[in-house]
Amino acid sequence: MPIIFLLIIGTIIGALYIPKLDIRNDPDTLLPPTNRYVATNLYAEHNFGMGNLMVFSLRVKEGDIYQPWFVNKVQELHRKLVALPTSREENFIDFAAQKIKYMNSSPEDGLVFKRLIPTSGISTDDPVKAKEQLDFLKEGIKTNPVMAPMLVAMFDKDGKRCAYEDYYKEECVAKAAYIIADYTDEVKEMYLPWVESVRSLMDEVAQDDRVELLVAGEPYFLAWMLADLVHKWWLFAISIAIVIVVLWLEFRDWRGAVFPLVGVGMTIVFTLGLMGFTAFKLTTMMVLTPMLLLAIGIGHSVQVTRRFLLDYGTCGDCDEAARQAISRTIVPATLSIITDMVGFATLATVDISFYKAYAWFGMFGMLTLLATTTTLIPLLLTKFPPSVEKCQAGGHSWEVAVGGILARIVMGPGKWLPIGFIVAIMGVSVYYTNIFNWKGDPEAQVKMEQEGDIMPGVEKGINYARAAFKGSSQIWKDLVKLNEIMPGVISVSIPIRGKQPVLAECEGDQLFPDEIYDMEDPAERAAICAAESKARSCWDSEACGAQGVFNDAEVLADIEAMEKWMRSHPFIGYTGSYAQYVRLVNMLLFGEQPDIENLAIPSREFLASRDPEGNPNDIVQSYNGLLEANTSAGDMDSFVSADWNEGVVLGFINTMDPRETHQVTMDIQQYIEDHKNDKGFSKVNFGLRCGPVDKPEVYLACDSNEMSRPGPDYVRPAVGGFLGATEATREVAMSNWLTGPLFTAFVVFVVAALIFRSLLVSGILIFTLMITLFAQYGLGGYFTSIQEWSGNLAFHLLVTLSIAMGLGVDYGIYMFSRLREEMAVSAGDWNLSLRNTLNTTGSAVIVSVVVLLGSFIPLVATDLANTWGLAMFIGEALVIDVFTALMLLPVLVYLFKPKYVFGVNGQ
Repeated sequence: MPIIFLLIIGTIIGALYIPKLDIRNDPDTLLPPTNRYVATNLYAEHNFGMGNLMVFSLRVKEGDIYQPWFVNKVQELHRKLVALPTSREENFIDFAAQKIKYMNSSPEDGLVFKRLIPTSGISTDDPVKAKEQLDFLKEGIKTNPVMAPMLVAMFDKDGKRCAYEDYYKEECVAKAAYIIADYTDEVKEMYLPWVESVRSLMDEVAQDDRVELLVAGEPYFLAWMLADLVHKWWLFAISIAIVIVVLWLEFRDWRGAVFPLVGVGMTIVFTLGLMGFTAFKLTTMMVLTPMLLLAIGIGHSVQVTRRFLLDYGTCGDCDEAARQAISRTIVPATLSIITDMVGFATLATVDISFYKAYAWFGMFGMLTLLATTTTLIPLLLTKFPPSVEKCQAGGHSWEVAVGGILARIVMGPGKWLPIGFIVAIMGVSVYYTNIFNWKGDPEAQVKMEQEGDIMPGVEKGINYARAAFKGSSQIWKDLVKLNEIMPGVISVSIPIRGKQPVLAECEGDQLFPDEIYDMEDPAERAAICAAESKARSCWDSEACGAQGVFNDAEVLADIEAMEKWMRSHPFIGYTGSYAQYVRLVNMLLFGEQPDIENLAIPSREFLASRDPEGNPNDIVQSYNGLLEANTSAGDMDSFVSADWNEGVVLGFINTMDPRETHQVTMDIQQYIEDHKNDKGFSKVNFGLRCGPVDKPEVYLACDSNEMSRPGPDYVRPAVGGFLGATEATREVAMSNWLTGPLFTAFVVFVVAALIFRSLLVSGILIFTLMITLFAQYGLGGYFTSIQEWSGNLAFHLLVTLSIAMGLGVDYGIYMFSRLREEMAVSAGDWNLSLRNTLNTTGSAVIVSVVVLLGSFIPLVATDLANTWGLAMFIGEALVIDVFTALMLLPVLVYLFKPKYVFGVNGQ
């Protein structure tokens, strides 16, 4: 009784902490902060925002967007999105946003900035005024080639989307408008209520049948994953019901159906309570932990319950039956739980937060199973004993039949059936993994040579959207439509940082000598300014111009060239940066009237044929002053820093294919490598080479140490945005996809060898696990071949390899333990021992797998693709594990005759 009361008290305490669970989906906390892509993404987000973007697209079904009701609807939606918690209004991009202006010039007023639409909206009671307002909006969009593609989607008369450079043409009609909303990181702490508010807005807009609404974006995706899981709570009830039905059919007694659930339920409460107590940041993938504990715990419960009932039917004494059940199952249960814990423990060696969460919480849950199942269930059965008559009735007829069939297969000519099945699995896996590129694929050969990828048929990159939601989900379908309308739905950010820091302004006696003002040679003047600033540790802006690389025409010209290249890339839809504003101002002010030919940075090359005497830096700095004077505070903060020494290039990627996102990442980095010594780019650093971002002394050192110099330790600077997060997951996966599972296998081998004191037994167990592991790689290769990006072996599914290895060895341990026991009882009669083992332990293994697969229903029945992928890989592994444990393992034991089994009688 004391044990029972202690477990009840522990359950109550654990339940009190469950409400404190911190479940969020945040790629920034999932991946190691030292990863260069993670650090770059966080750097761009912290300094410029635009890290939690959500896009609303409203497409008008009849006519164009220049209708009062439509424009006012966009404005109303803009305000409601701004009103949501944690919004960054200054970063919103749409024609109702404050920062988006009508930009033009006039001889009288110079540069003209005006809001595109009145704050009161388009007039609804004065048609003449409304037409003027709409014409003004249309002209403001048509004449702004920089921002127009981020505001509206234009189509020609045939319904084809217009090229961005053709937006000014009359035949291009605006049919859709975007609202690009930005939110702070605090939104991740309130995902559920926040996304419910977003869905409420979506439902409100969708009631208007004049528009088609599409929504996408990182915070919306990640928040809705959590909401979808919560909304499908009833699937977990179905899973529990399936477990109860299976247990009832197995034991034909309420005790056999209820007590295992009580014990496993305690373990789940303990584990969830620990998660709440530690306040560990969890993801929706952690739903796998309680489901695994349920499945594994039920497996152990079936073993101990069956053992108690058999012993109770033999001796008729509850206490004696409990002692026998505990003593006979505690050793194999402990062995299997230890190996399960090893499978989880090896995950802690990977610097990924949810891997560590799986490891620590999984190990804790596994350890408690010794108390809640192997110990508690026999104790409960002594307090509520079944009738001896029921226990004496024995097992089910199907168990005897299945045991007999398996025994005849294993001991007869049919043993070639499991061997042939394994050979078939290996053959299929060899085909789909393309191991060592036996197919001779040139692209695969490159991957092998450059990345050491010996299974190039298995894609390790991630399609974040498909990793989040199934292809059949409405969210994915909307995203595909939106990607056809917008420039792209994946962001990329490229931070640009001046190599030279901005100095304090000189004052009084520190001002530079007046002779500088008389120097006409720009090179000579620049040299003197540099020398004076070094000597005085300050800067004289009046004498030498404004500081900061974004006041440098050469830097802006190189950014302009890079964006031109990016926009021509097949996987990049559009780009934006502060350089685009300078180009637009140059178009408006250079010359007597605005001319599209002047949409350029006023670089030395640009001025050569127009104004050879002009000073590019002076012109740029004057433009910067005009922009600063004509915009509101914060309008430019998403593109350039206040000191003009840092900025960011923001791009939109129009593909989500993991192979193509990796390719465009490599192409951007290669462009930077090819042009890092150009006149402008030689003055800046791109991205970050290392992290974490909260330690400037670390990442700044990487700008000048061996990581930045040619040699074996050289590291290319990373890109940020969602593209950077995507590449970070691939980089992590490439580091762990093979080494992680092999390390787990090695640890399991050592532990099993120590436990069984037999290298042969351990070797047989690992051999069966290697079959399962390679089959899982084969499954990843198959999903890659059909481009099912919810199931390729991306970093979030790699965890299944180690977990399945720890789980799969359970069945082998129980089989070895029972074979040893039966060989001792039968005086070494192998045939009888095998048959009895398959009748009892074998059937229990089958029941536990049926329960496990039933418990996976919540994982496969939601719209979530990540849990579906987990269920697919672990489900496949467990089915193969059962097959190898019941059919292949006995064949190997008989062939090699390990002493652990055959030497039990001193033979």
